[in-house]
Amino acid sequence: MGRIRRMLGSLGNFYGVFAVICLNSLLLFVLINLVAQAALDVRTYFQKRAAMQGTPWAYRGFHESLTALHPGMTKEQISRLIAETRRLTQGYDCYTQFKENPCAGEYVKVDARGFRPIGNQKPWPPPDGEFIVFVFGGSTTFGYGVADDSTIASHFQELLAARYGVSASVYNFGRGSYFSVQERLLFEKLLLAGFVPNMAIFIDGLNDLTLYDGEPARTGDLKKLMEEGEVPLDRKVMRALPVVRAWEAISPWSESNKPTKLQESFRRASPDQRVKLLQNVVDRYRINKRITEAIAGEFQVVPVFVWQPVPVYKYDAQYNVFGKFDYEADLPWLKPGYTLMASEIKAHPLGPNFIWSADIQETLQKPLYVDAVHYSSEMSKILGGHILDAIIDRGLGAKFYSAKPLSQSGEGHHLAAEF
Repeated sequence: MGRIRRMLGSLGNFYGVFAVICLNSLLLFVLINLVAQAALDVRTYFQKRAAMQGTPWAYRGFHESLTALHPGMTKEQISRLIAETRRLTQGYDCYTQFKENPCAGEYVKVDARGFRPIGNQKPWPPPDGEFIVFVFGGSTTFGYGVADDSTIASHFQELLAARYGVSASVYNFGRGSYFSVQERLLFEKLLLAGFVPNMAIFIDGLNDLTLYDGEPARTGDLKKLMEEGEVPLDRKVMRALPVVRAWEAISPWSESNKPTKLQESFRRASPDQRVKLLQNVVDRYRINKRITEAIAGEFQVVPVFVWQPVPVYKYDAQYNVFGKFDYEADLPWLKPGYTLMASEIKAHPLGPNFIWSADIQETLQKPLYVDAVHYSSEMSKILGGHILDAIIDRGLGAKFYSAKPLSQSGEGHHLAAEF
């Protein structure tokens, strides 16, 4: 009996020691992760602070220089416009990957059916018998930084009526970060859903060069999401621990620390490689234009292609409120890309339905950009007017005065409430 008591006592002592070790290990594990999380938070704070001290892409609030770019708006109104623009988010969209989420601000609205309303917006589905225009492009076409009625599409509809007496239904399908390939896919989605315009305008240049690798902006996020689906739960839990994330943040072997930004890849490329990368953009644009034209032709849609202006090409930087923005660091391909495109279309023109608008600001000695790349309302109006006049001068707008029915059968409207 005494031997049993001694064994039980020893077991109790062992259990006590074991419990203390486990508890201390658990507490140490928690403490290490708390310290790691604190280190990550401090690192994030200083990264954001460094970004704030650098030249931003856009003002985060009201700035005096914006007054001239938003005539008739008060400081408070400009501040609300900036706040609404900054609150824009994007969600998943089939085929094209993403689009702006619906919102209903005072100055910035996004319809749940995928377009941004303009001034005097016509109903959806578009009415039969009226001239229908779909406008595609990136965030400059969407109109980041300006109100709904100050976008290119809005001014285009207004000028079409004012200058040529034509009532049209114009829809702004510009979306942040879209480039020409995504715009074609969106155009195809609309056609597939039965929404056939009379004219489709594609405004490009900035994002085609920015996404010179030809992949949509959210491709990396979607790849990561798909890869996460194959990771076992225990590995997901481990990777989510602060101590593991902290190690990945400082480890020179971590995948997350490899230089993957397009800017870094472009800067590391040799001069010959840079020319090749930019030439690939031009070649892709030409091919995509041909594909879009073939599709548009099948549906009797007039396609119009616009190469847009940017602040680093034929624009006096002293009038740019973001003239101190480091374009060479953040957009190193933009200026050489535009120079190459100018020489390419001179040697090999892209046809009468291609409108070169890159130099329309050459003699305009005034601020035209609300941030590093996005147009003011005045610039949107100038560009919209330039596109419209070119369409008329080249005879591309013959159908303005003889609008056909929206679809051949009239059955397309009910195929999809959303697309």
